[in-house]
Parts: sequence; structure tokens; C-alpha cells
Amino acid sequence: MKRYFVFLLMVLSAILCVSMVSAAGSRDDRGVTARSNANPETPEVDTAEGNLPVVFRALSSGITTRVSVSSTGTEGNAGSYNSSISADGRYVAFLSNASNLVNGDTNGWNDIFVYDWQTGQTTRVSVASDGTPGNGDSFDPVISANGRYVAFLSYAGNLVSGDTNWEVDAFVHDRQTGQTTRVSVASDGTEGNAASADPNRSAPPAISADGRYVTFSSNASNLINGDTNGNIPDIFVHDQQTGQTTCVSIASNGTQGNSESLYPSISADGRYVAFYSLASNLVSGDTNGAVDTFVHDRQTGQTTRVSVASDGTQGNSDSSYPANPSPHAISADGHYVAFCSNASNLVSGDTNGMEDIFVHDRQTGQTTRVSVASDGTQGNAWSFHPAISADGQYVAFYSLASNLVSGDTANWDTFVHDQQTGQTARVSVASDGTPGNVDSYAPAISADGRYVAFDSNASNLVSSDTNGRQDIFVHDRGPELSQVYLPLVTR
Repeated sequence: MKRYFVFLLMVLSAILCVSMVSAAGSRDDRGVTARSNANPETPEVDTAEGNLPVVFRALSSGITTRVSVSSTGTEGNAGSYNSSISADGRYVAFLSNASNLVNGDTNGWNDIFVYDWQTGQTTRVSVASDGTPGNGDSFDPVISANGRYVAFLSYAGNLVSGDTNWEVDAFVHDRQTGQTTRVSVASDGTEGNAASADPNRSAPPAISADGRYVTFSSNASNLINGDTNGNIPDIFVHDQQTGQTTCVSIASNGTQGNSESLYPSISADGRYVAFYSLASNLVSGDTNGAVDTFVHDRQTGQTTRVSVASDGTQGNSDSSYPANPSPHAISADGHYVAFCSNASNLVSGDTNGMEDIFVHDRQTGQTTRVSVASDGTQGNAWSFHPAISADGQYVAFYSLASNLVSGDTANWDTFVHDQQTGQTARVSVASDGTPGNVDSYAPAISADGRYVAFDSNASNLVSSDTNGRQDIFVHDRGPELSQVYLPLVTR
């Protein structure tokens, strides 16, 4: 037994030494600790006979990195926006006006890019299958959990053959095969007869974990049979495997919504689709005349309203501004839905008169406000744009509130609330904890809640930020505890 404890002590000491060396490792010109091409979560270790196999997560807690850069680390010469992050945090998709992130970017349009944390490579994905860049603006990217697929909207008419509708369409680019596919089409491949986006409001698509299902909003009336509610936006799901397109912004009996539906999000397996809608006929008892958040179960056909109090009372105001919508977010299994609401009756003590972020538990029916300080104090200003971790524990959002954390200088900041501990932390900070000197927005969060991507105009989050433009950053919140795997030792 004594030999075992001595052995264990030696192992733990070795881990500590490796961690210290890793933390003090060399850094490249982007301020990122240099890494090999191995998976950053599972560094290579010597497993030769007699050596103990040890696997641990890279320790880079608190580090903030700018990712809207070229493969050489050059900062963008124009703004970057609308980030989306893969489940493991390795890949970040974003929109940029910059022309210097990849070679040969001469199209003069907004493009979609993906940054790979592991290799440092930046690639453009708003391209045709032969690599031809789009001849129109592309925007609102979302990346699949596995990082392989990127869905986005585009005005470009040259990304696929037969694109003659002169409308915004939804596309998916497969980063493994290089293929780009239009998904805002009917089941027989017919292109939409209206835009799959609202030119006055952002309405990005969403994609399932494996990239099979893509959900989007469209004004088109010819994507399904029997679309008789006119050219108002509906929510559709396209199955890339079967080619089938279905409408999900419907009541449980299949009745189409009588008003617009926008901003879908989808569970990991594609079963549940959350969206917001002005329709009053999707569920019974919808009499508030306000924007509500709904979830449609594609397996059972049931549609439920989730922007309600824990006792089922409907909200007394909009759950998202119709003119400037804030997205909703659904956990991987569809259990939790995060949404923004101006309603004051969803939880007790809501007296701030501001938009807040709420999470509805679809299993228990409980609704909780998460745009609060760690002691439960409600925010003293607006909060928007929730993003939720795979298990629903962590919710990221941005807020103008100055009382969610101490020392807040009243800019728009990005926060993460831990539903398990009740703690709220600001993540739009430099690696030394200095808050951004200008506004930060629109977070996206990795599956485990460790990595948070966000847009920011701040110039002090990383060194040498001199472009005076909005950039995309990722903050590493760090693991709660390094993961160590020891073989079973018996004596």
C-alpha cells in the first residue's frame, strides 16, 4: 500500500510539472500557446512499456484570443461579426468584410470564414463546390457540433447551379468534401419563390449536431404543399440525407401559423425546433397578442409554448422584439430553452422593466431568470442573445447591465451564468481580466461551456489590436479540473 501511495504521489507531481511547462509554453504572434497538430484536449504522451499513460486537458484558463485573423495571424482589414462555435470549441465560423483573411479574396462581398484553433488556419466557406467565391453577400453562419458543416444565408447566385430566384437562400458547406448545397428548397429540389431571410431582421439558420438537419426561416410559399398563409415567414427543416423539407411552425394539429415565425434553433438530434412567432393559433389559449417562443417536436408533431411562467401563465409582453429579434437557444437534448423576454410575469420579483434572459425547463415546467448577478440581483439594463451549453448548465448572453459583476464599467458585455452554482461571470475580458474598453456582443458557447466566442469592438482584449474594427474573440473559461486518467493499480 505504501508503494502505491508513493507511486501515486510521483504521478501527480509529474502532472503538475507538465501543466506548469504547458502554461509557460511558447506563444505565437496571436498570443496563443503553441500546440502540436494533436488534439489539444488529448496531448500526446509516452505510452511505452513502464510509462504511465496520462491524459489531461490543456490548461489555458482565462485566455482570450482573437480568431478573426488570417492563417498568418494578420488582423482583418474590416469588421467581423456573427460568430458560431463547434462543440469542442476548436472551430469558429464568422462573417467578415475583410479582404485579407485568405489569399485571393477579391469579390468585395461579405464572406463566411472558419478559424481552426488547432492549426491556426482560416478558410473561406462561402464558396461554390469548385471553390468559386460567392458573387453576393453571405451572412449568419452556424457551424455543426462536429465542425464539419457550416450553414449560412447568401445573396450569391453562383454557389450552386440553377440558382435563378434572385433571393436570399440558405446553404450548407461541407468542409470535408468541399461541397456546397442549397437547402432552402422544396423536397423535389424546387428553389424558393421568396427570400429565406428577412432583409430587415437577422434570421440565421440552425443545424443539427451531425449536419443532417438544417432549419431556416423563409417567406417562400412553394417549399411544401399547402402553404396557404401567404408570403409570411415560416420555419422549415430540410433533411440533407433524404432531401425532404417540412414546415414546423405549425400547431399540433398541423395548422399553419397565422403570423410570422423566425429565428429557429434545433436540438442535437434534430428532433426539437425552437422558434419565436407572432402567430396566435399555434397553441390554445394564446391571447397575449405578443411574440412567444415555441418548441415543435418533429417526432410527435406536438407544438408547445415555452415563454411562460412556471405555472403556465403566458407572458405579458414580447419574448423578443419583433423589430430586432434576439435568438433563442435549445440544449442538445431539447430539455432546456433559453430565450429573451420583456415580460415581467415569468418569474416573481421581475421589476426592472427590461429585457431579461430566461431558461425554461421543458421537463419540470420551471422558468428561471438567468440574467442576474451571482447573488440573484436582477440586471439594471437590457440583456439579449442567449446561447446555451449542451447540457443546459451554462447560459451566455450579452448585457448593458452594470450590476451583474463588480467593477463593471457599463459597456455592453458578454456574460456566462452557471445554472448549477448560480454564479455569473463576465467573459468579454482580456487574458489578465481587464474588461473590454468598448462593447461586446452576440456570444456563442461550446458544448461544455468552456469556450465562449463573441463579437467585440474593444481594442484591449488582445495585444496589437490596431485595426479599429469589430473582431471575433474566444475566451477560454478553463476546465473546472484537469481530467486525469490513471490505470487501475492493484497490490
